[in-house]
Amino acid sequence: MPFARARDLWRCACLMLLIGGAGCAGMDDPFQREGTWRPEYINDANLAAMVADQQHLVQGVGDDASPGVLSAAAVQRLLTDHVKALPSTSVGPVGATQATPSSGSGTP
Repeated sequence: MPFARARDLWRCACLMLLIGGAGCAGMDDPFQREGTWRPEYINDANLAAMVADQQHLVQGVGDDASPGVLSAAAVQRLLTDHVKALPSTSVGPVGATQATPSSGSGTP
C-alpha cells in the first residue's frame, strides 16, 4: 500500500507540472506585443547620430597625442624577453651630517 500512495503522489506531481507548464505557454511575451518598443540595433543608430563624419563608422581615425607607439614598444620588449631594468630605488647611505650655521634665517 505505501508504494501505491507514493506512485499516486508521483503521478499527481507530474500532472501538476504538465498543467503548470502548459499554462505558461499561452502567456504573451510582453516584448513581442504590438506597439512595444523593440531595442534592435539601437546602439548602431545612436552611434550613427553622434559621429561627425559617417566614414568614421567604417574606419576610425588615430590620435597623434596617443602614447600607443611607446606602449607597443614596451609590450614587444616584454614579449621578446628584452625588458629594461628598473631604476634603482634604494636610498643613499644615511649618515650624520654636520649642520652649518646659516645667517639671517630664523629667530635668535
